[in-house]
Amino acid sequence: MTTPHSTSSGRMLRAITLSTSALFATQSAQAQIAKYTLATTQVGISFESVTADGYPNQNNRMAGGACVADFNNDTYPDIFVPSLGTYPNKLYINNQDGTFSEQAEQWGIADIHLGMGTTAADINNDGYPEIYTVSLGEPGIDNARPGACLLYLNSGPDANNNFAFTDIAEAAGVNDIFGIPGGMTPAFGDIDLDGDLDLFVATWRAHEGGNRLFENQYMQTGTNTFVDITAESMSAPDREPIIRGFTPHIVDVTGDRYPEILLSADYETSEIFVNNGVNKDGRATFRTTTNKSNINADFNAMGAAIADFNRDGLLDWFQTNIYLPNIQKGNTLYMGMSVDSMGDPIYADQAIPRSVRNIAWGWGVVAGDFDNDLDQDIIATNGWPGWENLSTRYWANNGAGLFSDQPVTVGLYFNVNGRGLVTLDHDKDGDLDLLFIDNQGPARFYRNNLVIEDGFTNYLRVKLDTSNHPCLAPDGYGAKITAVVNGQSQLHATHNNASFLSQSEVITHIGMAEHTTVDELRIDWADGNTTTLYNIPANQEITVQAFHKADINQDGHFNYFDASLLLSHYRAQAQAADFNDDGQINYDDITAFLESFNNACE
Repeated sequence: MTTPHSTSSGRMLRAITLSTSALFATQSAQAQIAKYTLATTQVGISFESVTADGYPNQNNRMAGGACVADFNNDTYPDIFVPSLGTYPNKLYINNQDGTFSEQAEQWGIADIHLGMGTTAADINNDGYPEIYTVSLGEPGIDNARPGACLLYLNSGPDANNNFAFTDIAEAAGVNDIFGIPGGMTPAFGDIDLDGDLDLFVATWRAHEGGNRLFENQYMQTGTNTFVDITAESMSAPDREPIIRGFTPHIVDVTGDRYPEILLSADYETSEIFVNNGVNKDGRATFRTTTNKSNINADFNAMGAAIADFNRDGLLDWFQTNIYLPNIQKGNTLYMGMSVDSMGDPIYADQAIPRSVRNIAWGWGVVAGDFDNDLDQDIIATNGWPGWENLSTRYWANNGAGLFSDQPVTVGLYFNVNGRGLVTLDHDKDGDLDLLFIDNQGPARFYRNNLVIEDGFTNYLRVKLDTSNHPCLAPDGYGAKITAVVNGQSQLHATHNNASFLSQSEVITHIGMAEHTTVDELRIDWADGNTTTLYNIPANQEITVQAFHKADINQDGHFNYFDASLLLSHYRAQAQAADFNDDGQINYDDITAFLESFNNACE
């Protein structure tokens, strides 16, 4: 792709190029307009995010998040909302009819505590996601304490199809974050590509090394335990030693399959930790490339979203900030420019030329194709007591990564003291809905009313199933999905999908505009293998299963039948016998198969 030159004339040329492409992209996208309506009561959600006494260090003014996951594995997304000390946790289970039922008590998690950020993922590969929630302790003055974070283990259905959660945070080793009553947004990701999901917790408190990385031990020991590997795995930042962390993303941005940690942080302390891969002990290690990567424009980065906004095949990093025009600070949009010969990502902040700088005091943000027109839009919430708050931002992408703010047009023109924000397709009708968490105010659920049948807002939703692959993390974490629609490519990364204190639905939503077929759908799995599907009809949700390469008959097992089938292909000199993909069928394929069969996850 084109890289901006260091001269002023080079920057001007870049701006003209963007403006020209914007003209044509806007003309092709006029038929699609997202239309949101407030539907909180109609869907069965009712709570106000009022914080109790006891939050230290202004955490009460920052609190308010939610996470989305399919907790009962019925294919419909559910919602978890942490307690803020004035009400118990909320667990909204999807009724599959466009409404939710609050069932925290039935599931055993109606706890009252000083909650902060939350995330959900399957930590033990049993198909049922757990919930991790940062907590500062019990409500009440001087009650905040370390060691209060919660990890709710999902037991799955019992004989009567009833579900329950059990807090195992202390036994699992993730109840305490560096010995302080703190923590902001947590995130799961498979940092060492061993097939289980590790945990990173951002910490805003002013403590050196306060952000924590916990390695999941499930694939090694079969237990629901984690080990704090922060000190040995994460190199010192190349700027301030105290990182005031808010929102982490665990996603591969260098193309080597090992995910980086992109940490959006306050007071100019955002960092990018590039994954070095695993060392001789099998442990992932990281280096910081923050200055080299040009992550230097944000001032108070809080929420963040990852997407390929200009469809160039590189992931971009959007951050909400405080808008301070007097010192020319505001949101940042770090556009991925390249990966250099050292494997380090290079970014350029283009928030101003792409028209997404101003948000007042920004927090939660989500990226998605909200109008199903083939590109990734941005929605962000903002607010702070005594600050000049602005309406919710709806930045519509014109297809070339240039944005225009259209909250009135789409029905999102309202002011709240916004914090958490998540997106999900709650009614599985092919468009993305929204849940806003208002600090000291009521939750707001907005239903998207795109009319799929009008021929201009088609979609495809892709769920990844890794249950038959012993070496891949659940739900395809770490996979890259490339969809080609009418000759146009879209890149999507399957990762923790964090917002501020929150996590959206982890599923790939592909807008298709008026097109009725995905010409090619390529899934690059985290183990280096690829699945490619062709000519997929629009307006459906599909599940793509991953299989280990040595699982020749794709039954989820390694046994005699796989070896027998490979030998059968080999004797017939069939293409399926080319196990090492070198274009030849010979004894090297048998050797490669045996190596893969006997060392499945190495």
